[in-house]
This record gives sequence, structure tokens and C-alpha cells, in this order.
Amino acid sequence: MEKGCLMSESVNQSSSIQTSNFVFFEVALNTQSVLVDVFSTRCAEIQTRAQNAESNIKIDPRIAGFYARNALELMVDTVFDIDKWLTRPRHDATLMSLIHDKDFKQNLTSNLFPKLKLIIKVGNEAVHSKTSIPQRDALQAVKELHHVLYWFVRTYTPSLDRGQFMVQPFDVSIISQKVAIDSNLVTKAVSSIKRVKELETQLAESDKIKRDEYLNTIQENQQLKADNQALLTQIEQAKRAAYEQADPHNYNEVETRDYLIDSLLYEAGWELKNKRDREYPVTGMPISTANPKGNGFVDYVLWGDDGTALAVVEAKKTTLNPENGQQQAKLYADCLEKECGVRPVIFFTNGYETRLWDDFQSNEQAVHGGYAPRAVQGFYSRSELELLIKRRHDRGTFFSDGVWNKKSFTAEISNEITNRYYQKAAITHILDDFENDHQRKALLVMATGTGKTRTVISLVDLLLKNDWIKNVLFLADRNALLTQAKKNFVKLLPRISCSVLDSSQSKDNIASRLYFSTYPTMKNLLDRAADERPFGVGHFDLVIVDEAHRSVYSKYRQIFEYFDGYLVGLTATPKEEVEKDTYGIFALQKGMPTYAYEEASAYDEKYLVPPTKISVATKFIREGIKYKELSEEEQKEWENKAELEDREEVLPSEVNKFLFNEDTAEKMFAQLMSKDEHGGIHVEGGDVIGKTIVFAANNDHALFLEKVFNKSYQKWAGKLARVITFKETYAQSLIDEFSGDENNRKDFDPKNPTCRIAISVDMLDTGIDVPEVVNLVFFKVIRSKVKFTQMIGRGTRLCKDLFGPGDNKTTFKVFDYCQNFEYFDANPKGVSVGGSTPISQQVFEKRVKLSTLLNHCLDDEKFMAEQPEYCERLSELNNYQLDMLHHLVGGMNLDNFIVRPKRQSVEPFLERDHWNNIDDSKFTELESHISDLPTEAEPFNADEQLNNLSNRFDNIILTMQLAILEKGMIPEPNRIRVMEFAQLLEAKSTIPAIQAQLELIQDIQTIEFWQDINLVMLEDVRKRLRNLMFALDKDKKEVVYTNFEDEVQGVTNVTGIFSNPTVDLAQYRKKIELYIQDHQDQLTIQKLKRNKAITQADLDVLDGLLLDASGMADINTYREKILKEKPLGAFIRELVGLDLNAAKEAFSDFLDEGVYNTDQIQFVNQVINYLVDNGVLDMAQIFEPPFTDQHGESAYGFFDESTVVELFGAIRKVNANTEVEDSQSA
Repeated sequence: MEKGCLMSESVNQSSSIQTSNFVFFEVALNTQSVLVDVFSTRCAEIQTRAQNAESNIKIDPRIAGFYARNALELMVDTVFDIDKWLTRPRHDATLMSLIHDKDFKQNLTSNLFPKLKLIIKVGNEAVHSKTSIPQRDALQAVKELHHVLYWFVRTYTPSLDRGQFMVQPFDVSIISQKVAIDSNLVTKAVSSIKRVKELETQLAESDKIKRDEYLNTIQENQQLKADNQALLTQIEQAKRAAYEQADPHNYNEVETRDYLIDSLLYEAGWELKNKRDREYPVTGMPISTANPKGNGFVDYVLWGDDGTALAVVEAKKTTLNPENGQQQAKLYADCLEKECGVRPVIFFTNGYETRLWDDFQSNEQAVHGGYAPRAVQGFYSRSELELLIKRRHDRGTFFSDGVWNKKSFTAEISNEITNRYYQKAAITHILDDFENDHQRKALLVMATGTGKTRTVISLVDLLLKNDWIKNVLFLADRNALLTQAKKNFVKLLPRISCSVLDSSQSKDNIASRLYFSTYPTMKNLLDRAADERPFGVGHFDLVIVDEAHRSVYSKYRQIFEYFDGYLVGLTATPKEEVEKDTYGIFALQKGMPTYAYEEASAYDEKYLVPPTKISVATKFIREGIKYKELSEEEQKEWENKAELEDREEVLPSEVNKFLFNEDTAEKMFAQLMSKDEHGGIHVEGGDVIGKTIVFAANNDHALFLEKVFNKSYQKWAGKLARVITFKETYAQSLIDEFSGDENNRKDFDPKNPTCRIAISVDMLDTGIDVPEVVNLVFFKVIRSKVKFTQMIGRGTRLCKDLFGPGDNKTTFKVFDYCQNFEYFDANPKGVSVGGSTPISQQVFEKRVKLSTLLNHCLDDEKFMAEQPEYCERLSELNNYQLDMLHHLVGGMNLDNFIVRPKRQSVEPFLERDHWNNIDDSKFTELESHISDLPTEAEPFNADEQLNNLSNRFDNIILTMQLAILEKGMIPEPNRIRVMEFAQLLEAKSTIPAIQAQLELIQDIQTIEFWQDINLVMLEDVRKRLRNLMFALDKDKKEVVYTNFEDEVQGVTNVTGIFSNPTVDLAQYRKKIELYIQDHQDQLTIQKLKRNKAITQADLDVLDGLLLDASGMADINTYREKILKEKPLGAFIRELVGLDLNAAKEAFSDFLDEGVYNTDQIQFVNQVINYLVDNGVLDMAQIFEPPFTDQHGESAYGFFDESTVVELFGAIRKVNANTEVEDSQSA
């Protein structure tokens, strides 16, 4: 039997020499119709494209992948044209939408659908990947196409003898080594994304033209129309016959399933070429009825170069949780450990989700293994696995066993890098978590200026020395922070090679051990096709997140989840809102970082310089500018400003945003440059203004301030004050000039002045360290406490000898022109800055919610009966919303590194029918796992073009529609906002597109329009106006420059008004309480609980343990705020209570010495129970409830005075055992 297919005798003769795996298509080209029909014409084109794909597998995999997808697309289009049982979707006819059509999927043979998705995936990479796709991917796509097209021919070919129609497995050996088909097109498109896209467009246009021509022809020609109907009838009969007859073809679904896992392994460099790589036989599995010999076959074994099994991979069905394979994978690892002498790393996966489990543990090296299973987004490479296993034995320890079961820190921290106690404490806490608790994430909360970067450099130093890490990634949100961090690493840790990443980084040029990257740069690198990503999941052993409070937002969280290294966050003020919960990212309880060193402690201990706070009140900034209050000359200036026409005042909020007043700026600079007690700090004998940062409201404001300064202080030739913002191309060089070299400080040269005053908007707010800064000017309103604290932190750093030898920086001045100090005094927490959900995500979630509410309406039979026409319109609206949502999800690239972890959640929603009747579980799935994912979907239709303002308009309308359904009325602010949009659009009525909708635009501005507004009317407004928002996108309020005389109303020293927030001390107390509850077997705690005498040594040991457990650096704060000045023994006893037997024993002598009645014994038991619950009993409490419940005189109501004295003595003795013996005797 020849490879290829068995068909009619004539076809076999013509194909005696097999040249293609797709010759079986010949049977579809030999239909008996007299006229050339749509089926045979399409089949010929599909075959050509399939053979183009096949012939290019080895020549150009990109072309092969493209043609495979293109052939599939034409096949799916053809199925919808010739299958009378299928209806093409009304709005969304993309390939992904078509293949997820419910009826189309029901047509498919079981397990054929994953093959379609695989072909599309490879085809998309062929069009969008910057480098050629791997040959193995192109081959797999064409092999899958072979199965799919066999099904197509078998299902739809009229008059096919299905008993004889068989296709042999795909034969790789006959694939052409040279381009033989459509060579012109192929040559044009080889290895060029642009050309492949041109080819894609060319074929799409050609297919559309041919289809439209054919449809027009059969509409105009009755004979052709009749022939076409006859053909469709024959095809319908063929389809029925195909279903009735068993299909013997082997679709090899196992190969398709394994390809998902294989792809992940290929990404990590595992080529799986050897037989032993798959289904490796092992012995020693548990004996059972099902497995009487204890044999097994490991799905995948990842081998080292020396023949050692480095890892096992247990593959479960995609429909199962990967955890279903955990125990089986462990047993395989047991077998291979016995065989190879090394414990392999364990992976278990279903192709969608993968878990890594390094469960190695031994008595000698217990600290180096025993990690719980964790989610990973791929597999480690060979070298990464070898290093992971090697570290089990090579990795050094940081702790050794000490007394009282306490681990002692024995590693040596370099004083050259970190020499402050709290920095060393921070490092110790992190290493304690990593080594002793086997945690993999840590968060440091350290006040601005206390040396977070130095601390983490010292941490890296220790981890490197002790073979815990090799490669490090340092992430920050701005290049300026990266440059500064790199400079510090190079200076303090010169032995590690450093590089700053950019978008050109390739996987073949990984030359450094420590990479610095901004979040967008790393996200873009990971967004590449899998084989182009420069870093795999296991490359970085440690990921450092700088200024975590700014950067750990939802859109970047996936970076941390992609890499499987240790994660350390550095921040001064973490945000704890739900969407940006820093603590949640680091797997920490809210408000309880790994270690905290707070600002108050830093000031008290002289590690930070405290600010002198000066509030400056100017009339214009505080009260605004009123026309009637200006001088006659100034009123004329006002009248000559077109922007101020028809205005009587400029509000305070508009000053320095809409209106820039020269005299206000001049007075600010005059204040700064003056040398009186309220002027700026000067250096070099008071001759030179100290380094200063002026925080401007926006970029225009910054430029304006620079211009005003240069006009007033011309002798500095425009060099003393410079604007440093993101819009400045060479901003880093200006930062370097402003920062200078703190180790080689040079005197200011008046003849060659350099930047002393940096005018910034956001660039210098956080992270930039310039110890010489002694003046900060707040010329902008701040409402975020986090941001304000960070900005103040620009001046807090110590600076030795700033004013001369031995004359150090002791304070810095903060000039506040915008009442920021006053605001935060009244609002200590500032404005809530919870996570801002992207507009596109808000719109997505509101569409989902709108659909659920519409479903409730349409399920109301009474409502349906009363308003049938309106309900029909609502049903159309609902379907339109769902079609759009389905389209957006259909555009999600399942191999995008952000989407891939949520692939199982996404895939059901790729089917349009799954959107119908969204219930609570679907709503939760969409909101929690899908709404925030990126999509590559094109605009849904011409009405739904993508534009930021259009999305915002959608959001407003959707809010109004939801309000109608939920509250029966629309929110007034939203109605006014839409009317304002209409007013702005009417002002641009010369634009033709706006002119076409002018009647609606004018109607919207009337009250009558809104009186009977409903959902359908709002949707009509949305569709007709949303695409006009482009006209408003470039609208910018003109800036007005004036020179009205301002008035300084007061300059006040307000130092002491504002203090920075600290980590919640209640959380620290809770941390200690949890420690005590978990360590009640500790000797001193046991003594206290059992009413035994304690010594000072007992308390000292326990005190140290609790201080460490609290994570606090300041022992005084610990005693004052946590213990609340209470003796430690009493604090512990109150927490753990008194052991019941110990309590009874304490009162046994008292009870044995007398004969007591029932009431007396009940009173003593009441005392015992109170001590069991509360540990101690304050003698004053004995005269309060519950001890006075039975008798108002408490014990005196039950016992005589001498007996009461004896009873109280027993109570005092119990209380006394919470103190050391010496203090008792004293």
C-alpha cells in the first residue's frame, strides 16, 4: 500500500509517485458537475495552499506556518458557505469566532478542535514573530492541517466512496527541500514579517473578491443558482453519509495534547530527541492489583549531560488539575533517585498549568530543600536544573543552632556595604525567612533615605558568596532609578557584571549576571514569541523590585509570576488598596512586611535629617485671582487675554495649571534665594544656594518657572536652574550634573555654574538620591500621602561636611506654597489612591454586568408581555454586547505570557454560546480572570473604533445604562458630562462627521431629550457619537501667562504639624501574639503558663526571641508600643493564660486548710477560672464583676477577714511568678 491515500484506480495511477501528503485532495476536485462549482474551486485553492505550507517546512518555516493557517481559514470559510446547517455569525466573522461557533464545533470529529487552535497559533506567530518560527512548529502545524483537511474532504465530498478513502500518516520524508510551488510569492515573503503580512492581505482580498463575485453570479444566473442548490444538497447527503459510517482514521490526539507540553519544554531548550526522554521505564513503584510488578513509565525525564535524571515531568490530561499527577510524579522521582543516586526535581502539568516541586530533604542539608509545590510558567533549562540540584549541597547556611532552640545568625555582613544595625537586621530577617522558613518572597519597608539599595546590595553579596543565587534582575519604573542603582552596585559590588536592558536584548547575548530593567522593557521582552524571549522562567534566581509601592500594579504583576526566583521588594510606603496590595504580591499579611525601619526611628536615631517646614501663603494660590480686585492696568491686561474673555475670576485650582503668573513665580524664587531666616539654605559660607528641587505642576509650568528664574537671575546664564522632566531627551545627563559625585564634592564655580536648582514634575519625586539637597519647594498640590512622603524624602539623607569640615547637614527646608502640610494635618491618610482600573477593563466588566441585568429583564414574562417591541430591542442590545465581548476574548493571544496562565479560564469563552445566560460563576470568572487580560482583537466593526476618549464615552454610557436597570434613573453627573461632550462637539461642527450627527448633538443638550431616556436610546447615542471623540482628543486648554502683582500673606514655620505614617503597630503586636501561641513549648513560656518561678536569663532569652519575631528594629518602640511598658512575664501570661492544673495547685493549700461551703468553693473556682483565662488577676479587679455578681462585697461576703488575707496571698503569689525571683524578694 502506498503512503498517501487509496482512491479510485485512475487517481492512484496518476499518483504512483507521491510528491505531497495532500494528493488525497484530488478526489474533491473530480466532482461530476458540468459547471465549475464552488466546492471543487475552493478545494483546489485549499490544496495549493496546503502544499505551499508543506513544501516550505524545511525552506522557510514562517511561510509554512502562514500557509497552514491560511489554508485552514479558507477551509473554514468554505464550510460555512456549503454547509446548510451553519449560519455565519452576524457581527464577528474572524477565524477564531468561526471555529468557536457551537454548530461548527459539533461538526468536528472528537479531539479535532485542539488541532485547529494549534494551526492558528503557529500561523499567528508566523505573521507577528520578529524571527522565523522553529521548523518543528511549522511541521506540527502542517501535520495537524493534514488531519483537518482529511476530515474536511471525507465529510463534504459528494459521491465519495468512504469505504475505500483512507489516508496514510503524514510522511515527513517526502517534504520538498526546495521551493516548488508558488515560488514568486514565497520568494517575496521569505523571512520578512512585512512581506508575510502583505501576502496575508493579498490573499484575503483575493478570497473576498472571488467569494463576492461567485455569490453575485449565482444570484443573477438562475441556472447557476439551481446547480448550486443541487450541489449543496449533494454535500448535505455526503455529510450525512460521513456521520453514518465509522471513521477509521487515527487523528493522533495524544500527539496534539503532548505538543502543548513539548512546546514548553522546547522553550527551555529540551529537544527530546532520545527515546529515553519519553515514556522512560522505571521499577520500584508500589505494588497493586493494577500494577502487580511495580513497573511504571515516566512521561518525560529531563537528563543531565552525565546521564543523571534532573527532573521528571508527569503529564495529565488537559481536563484534569495538574495536582492529580503530584503523587505519581513523586513516586517516579523515588524510583529515579534510587537508579541515579540523585533526587530529581518534580514537575507535574496538564499543558495549561505547571507545578514545580523540589522536595529534596536530608538530615544534613534540610535547609536546602523541602519546598512546597509552586506554580511556574514553564520548565527550567538543563543548566538551571543542574545548578538547582548542585546548590542542594553547595549552598552555604546563614544560621546555626543556638541555645533555647534559637537559630543564630553566623554569616558575616560586609561593613563596607552596610554598617547600620537596622540594615543588618533587615538582611537577617530576609535570610531567616529564606533559609529557616523556606519562604521565597520578602518585603522591606524602610524609610526614604535609610539605605534600601545598600541593604539589598549587601543581601545580594551574601547570597552570591553562599551560592544561593547566580543571576539577578533589578526592576524599577524609571531609567533614572536603574542608572542610580547600577552605579551603586558597580561601586559596592564590582565583582558582579551589570547591564541595563533595552528592547534590543536577544536570547543569544546574555553576558551579564545582574540586569537592570524598567517594567515596560521587561514586559515587552516577555511579550515576544516564546522562542525569542531572552530569559526563561528559571533564569533569574533573585528578582528585586525597587520602589514597590509605585510599581507592583496589576499590569506588571505577571513579570514576577513569570520568573521563579526569590522575590524581594523595596519600598518606603506600601499601598494596601485591593488592586495594588503590595503585601499580597509578596504573600505577606496586610500591614506586616518582612522587616520595617520607620521614619520616626530614623529621625530619633539620627539616620535621617529632619525637615524644617515652612508654609508660604500667597494670595493668588490660596484665593485665586479676581478681576475686580486687580489694578486698572492689570484689568486691561486681563481684557486683552482672549482666554480670560467672559471670566470674572481664575480659581485657586487653576493657578499654575491654566494660568501662570510671573510675579507669583518671582516671589517664590525671591523667598528661596533670600538669606534671612525664612529663606533657602545656602552653602559655601552662605554664598551659594544649596541644591534645591522645585516641584512644578506640569511640564508647561516647569518651563515657565525656568524662564522666570533666568529672567530674574541673568548672571547665571541659564545654567543654575534647569528643567528635568521625562520630556527632556537628555534628562539623565542633567540628573548627573545636579547630583554630582558625593565622594568628590567640588566647590561651586561662579564662572562656570552648574545646575543647583532642579525644576521637576514627576521625575525627581522618588528614588533619586542627592544627599546635598537642602531645599524643597512644593509649587504643586499633592493629595497622595505616599507620594508626599516620598517627595519629602528627597531631602532627608545625611550629608557630612556639607557646610565645611565637621559641619554636617542637620536639617533641610521645605517651602510649601499649596497648603500640603495643612491638608495632611487634617487628612493624615490623604486621598485614597486605590488601584485605578483601566478604562478598557471597566468597559468590559460593565458590559458583562449589563448583560446579566438584561437577562433578568428578558426572563420577566410580565415585562415581556407588556412591552414586546422594547424587549426585542433589549434582546438585540444584549446580543450585541455579548458579540463584542466574545470578539475581544477571541483576540486574546493564548501564548502571551500574561494570558497563558489564564488559558483554561479563557478557552470556554472562545465559544459564542458560552456567553449566553451569564450566571454568577461565569460573571466571577470573567471579572476575576479575564477582564484585565490584553487582547489583540481588531475593532469589532466600523462603529467601535479604538480610541481612549471613545472608551471613556462608552464607560459613561454604560454607567448610565446600568443605573437605569438598577436604580431606575441615571446619575446627574453622568448626564451633565454627556451634555458637555455634546457642547464640545457642536463647537466643531465644521467637521463633516460631526455635521452629520449635529441634530442629535443639539438634542442631547436639551432637558426634553433626557425625560424619557431608555437603554436603547442611550445605546444609539453611544454608537453615533463615540467615533466623534477623536475631535476632542487633541483639545487642550490654552495656557495664559500674566504678570499680576501677587501678595505674600504669610510665611510660617510649621515644623511638627506633619508626621509620616508608620506600619500599623497593632499588626506587630499580633505578630508577637501569634509567635507566642505557636511556641508555647518554649521553656520560659512553659514556666509562666505552669506558674513556675522564672529568672532574668529566662526573660532575656524570650525578650530577644520576641523582638526578632516582631520584625521591629527599635527596642524602645517595641517595649513602649507592643509591651505597653508592661513586664514581659505579665504580658506573656495574659496571652497564654494559666494551666488549669497549675491554677488548682496554687490554691490547693488554701482549700485544704479549711472546710468550705458550696458558695465559698464556687467563689474560689471563679478565681481559678479567671486566672486560667487571663493569666493574672489584678487585686483591684477582685472587687469588680464577675466577682461581685453573687455578693456585692466580693470575697468579704463569703470569708472572714483572715481567710480573705490568705486567699489574696495565694492570688498575689500567682501574679508574682510572672516576675523574676530577684524582683520578688526585693
